[in-house]
Amino acid sequence: MRIWILSMLAVLFAQAALLPLAFAGTSGPSPIPTPPNFYITSNAAYLCRGQINHIPITVSNGGTPSQLNAGAPTLSGPTMQNVQLSISGSKSVYAIGSSTAGTNNINPGNYFTAMLPVFVTANASSIMNPGIGITYYFYQLYSDTETRNLTFETQVCPSQLSVNLTQRTLNAGNIQNVRINLTNTGATTLSALSVKLSVPATDGVAILSDQPIQVNAIGAGQSMNLNESLYVSRNASATIPLNLTVNFYNGTKLNQIEQNIEMISGGSTNISTSGFTNAPGAPSPGDIFSTSFVLTNIGTATASAVAVTPILPRGFSNYGSNTVFVGDIGADAQTPVTVSINTNTSLKSGTYSIPIKITYLNGFRQNTTTWANTSVTLGAALALNSSDVAKYRTASGGGGFYFLATLILLVIVIVLGVMLYRERKRRSK
Repeated sequence: MRIWILSMLAVLFAQAALLPLAFAGTSGPSPIPTPPNFYITSNAAYLCRGQINHIPITVSNGGTPSQLNAGAPTLSGPTMQNVQLSISGSKSVYAIGSSTAGTNNINPGNYFTAMLPVFVTANASSIMNPGIGITYYFYQLYSDTETRNLTFETQVCPSQLSVNLTQRTLNAGNIQNVRINLTNTGATTLSALSVKLSVPATDGVAILSDQPIQVNAIGAGQSMNLNESLYVSRNASATIPLNLTVNFYNGTKLNQIEQNIEMISGGSTNISTSGFTNAPGAPSPGDIFSTSFVLTNIGTATASAVAVTPILPRGFSNYGSNTVFVGDIGADAQTPVTVSINTNTSLKSGTYSIPIKITYLNGFRQNTTTWANTSVTLGAALALNSSDVAKYRTASGGGGFYFLATLILLVIVIVLGVMLYRERKRRSK
């Protein structure tokens, strides 16, 4: 039973919170007569966010209908005397100055309309219920003070000032500038501009510029760029809500623009190359050689899906895949890469430049490309003709062959000489 009672009370309080508030305080000598029957209305269709609005507030003295004999009905009742109207400030609504207006008398059946200036913030809700205060006297001796709520719709109305951020990304681990562009799209000068940037303290971002930034004036059709300096820590949130508020005066009234911008935070990636070597160092045309080097990520975030593609000149071709997939390279990390290349036999000796294309995803998952250059020196071709072979034999191994042939011939000559000598000696006997 207790739970049921508490539940019913909660429902009643919730319903009461949705009803317009009305505070009344009638005073004077007893007995206090019935006060005037009045009501407060406004014909304003909507209020503009971020601007000063002059709200028309109408107080009508309804009186009490009475029938006089057979004639037309008339309204009777007390006259509202020394009427004073005001608007009470609430969340997103601020009274300008005293925001009061008044009149001497409102007779039964008559009404009075006053314009009350209020400033509605740029982040006001779509529906708001400001309180309208009224104080008046009746029958000279009695006073009545009440507050009644009116409901207004709010809208974003056209503004003379255009505000834009030129970027939506923040590099974690760095100090950087965020550029704010202010453009006067109207025909009159804007003055007393105040630009304020703010971020939640828990998101790892600190604003280094003095806040707010003051601008004297921006002429009609002119633009101005402001730089806000920020530091974004390495452990900052991936998305950072940035609040930008601009207050200015357009010559007739105060205006305010407020933007809530979601910034994307990510570390920077920077791939460098070093240590280029070729194996063999001076290949010949028709050979296969390899180029090796080291990739180093000197940024603050991981470079993902790193791939290396040599852009080969005419006469060179890839030995294997056209692209070497490296994978991820963390911050302050290195990875060795080797690319194998085939050379055509028709190439001439000399030095050839080979561009290296390196692609990867940066800290914001954006496609990024960087370039490096290497070179290779081709030596003389090894193919030799018949005269070259003869020369090669003469220069290298040909001398041994002729020495052996000469030795054999010399032995034969000696043998023949001995035989000839013996034959002559035999005949002489």
